[in-house]
Amino acid sequence: MLAYDKNKLLEMVKKSEQSEIDCLKKLVGIPTCCNKEHDMKPVIAQLTDEFEKRGYKVKTFSTKGSPIVVAEMNLGMDKTLMFYNHYDVQPEEPLEEWKSPPYTLTIKNERVYGRGVNDNKGPLVANIFGVQAAFEAGYQPKCNIRFIIEGEEEVGSLNLEEFCKAHPDLLKSDGCIWEEAYATPNQRSELYAGLKGDVYFELHAKGVHTDAPSYNAPMIVNPAWKLVWALSTLKNEKEEILIEGYYDDVVPPRKEELELFEKYPPDLSDQYRQQYKIDKFLLGRDGVEFWKELLLRPTCTISGLSAGWEGPGSKTVIGREAMAKLDFRLVPNQKVERVQKLLREHLDKKGFSEIEARFLGGYEPSKTPVDHPFIVLLANLAKDFTGTDSVIFPSHQGSGPAYLFGAHTPWAMCSTPDPETNAHAPNESIRLSDFRYMTAFVGAVATELGRA
Repeated sequence: MLAYDKNKLLEMVKKSEQSEIDCLKKLVGIPTCCNKEHDMKPVIAQLTDEFEKRGYKVKTFSTKGSPIVVAEMNLGMDKTLMFYNHYDVQPEEPLEEWKSPPYTLTIKNERVYGRGVNDNKGPLVANIFGVQAAFEAGYQPKCNIRFIIEGEEEVGSLNLEEFCKAHPDLLKSDGCIWEEAYATPNQRSELYAGLKGDVYFELHAKGVHTDAPSYNAPMIVNPAWKLVWALSTLKNEKEEILIEGYYDDVVPPRKEELELFEKYPPDLSDQYRQQYKIDKFLLGRDGVEFWKELLLRPTCTISGLSAGWEGPGSKTVIGREAMAKLDFRLVPNQKVERVQKLLREHLDKKGFSEIEARFLGGYEPSKTPVDHPFIVLLANLAKDFTGTDSVIFPSHQGSGPAYLFGAHTPWAMCSTPDPETNAHAPNESIRLSDFRYMTAFVGAVATELGRA
């Protein structure tokens, strides 16, 4: 039996809607792009004000980069609900493609536009007002509330690990909403209980000290060929990664995860066919095999290639250097450090010791078991909001810093597909209805967690 009345929560959300939009307007109006070295003091001040006037105790932790804000409401309860969000955003370029100013909140045709409204200022505001809605509806939460808000997610959460290692007590909770959680009536809700890891490299092959005319090909090393030959040893045409030991740490899918895949509606994968305008997937993968490979298996991807002449027209040249960007997606229990070691050993063993492998950063994988009580609670609440069963994904194919929290707390994110959000792109937006239900849904989670 659920303790809350969904309609009463929505009534409180609508009552506070203008205040919520005004809050989001203020946050969106503060440029917070790390790549542009924006001043983060104004957004820290605004967040501190929003939390303190709602009774939270706020502390700002300095880092080598952007500060981390921790806001806590200790209600003396046994359980704690935590929120992870970030206040930094992607660059707004190309500006000419925006139909409204990126740092001015604009509402048009029941959509809210502005840089950060989807990723991640909109969900942050919804989380703040969602907890508030629970109080205003008379549902005193039976759990403590904690927000951890960083400002470098879009550049790899450069200083979050140091913060997490220094403050493991702040990472402990009975459930963490990762960035967002919402469920909209008559739309299928998607609940993600994991993220893949990621490790990124640049491979550099060098030739002679200067570009040379290609008629000298018989007598000097061509770094482009050297790099291509090295890349060809990493993976075969069956998409099998050939680095010795790469799969050794991979945890096989759980029975519960494969059973989920068997229940997925056939149209669930159609969204990818439509998005990429393809008739079939790589190697003809479909059904359970498709989901297993997409969500639970590691990858090795050439993300970029550069060598020789890349300008217009022809230029018969042997470039002095060639470069490739490599992206490895990891799954439990693969480790970033071990993949670094395996790649270096592989290149050396194959005769490419002269190729430099520059490590650019990485994330470990993280997963919450799909049968964990927090996942079950979110799924039940999402069904109450949408009227249909949620699709529970044991992992997302993307990556992020959730692994820093995963050892201390169960976590998940819950959303409804919306192809028009344009996250990281011009005209970023969310549906106004989703914004409302995101807020109400968080109110429901805050109400129910302590009672579960």
